[in-house]
Amino acid sequence: MKVRLSEIPSEGLTLSEPFDPAAMNLQTPEITFPAPLKVTALFQKERDTLFVRVEAQGERTMVCGRCLESYSDPYEGRFDLGYSVKGLVVLDLTDDIRQEILLTYPVVFLCKESCLGLCPACGKNLNTGACSCPR
Repeated sequence: MKVRLSEIPSEGLTLSEPFDPAAMNLQTPEITFPAPLKVTALFQKERDTLFVRVEAQGERTMVCGRCLESYSDPYEGRFDLGYSVKGLVVLDLTDDIRQEILLTYPVVFLCKESCLGLCPACGKNLNTGACSCPR
């Protein structure tokens, strides 16, 4: 997302555009985005400082770390950025938005808090019922 600083009026500017997660290297083996993210940014300029409030929305598919099943989850990220823009004509926020989205990824991917995972002996998904392994 690029913005020409001279195009930001005193009341601010709102821009929206789709972000391709694959092109931005947001996809991993554990998380994918089936469609582009909708990214909206509100720009407010004060003298030589630019404040940006960013909202990103979309759908993500993740792989549970316990049962290894895929599940979908809505993604909503909100974050604020600030820049010193003295002497700049155009500001490209793409990499900063990418980094902020990456920072919102969960540390552990779970389809639900109560996920029982897989049987360590036979590999059956214990969320779908008990296995026949001796305990």
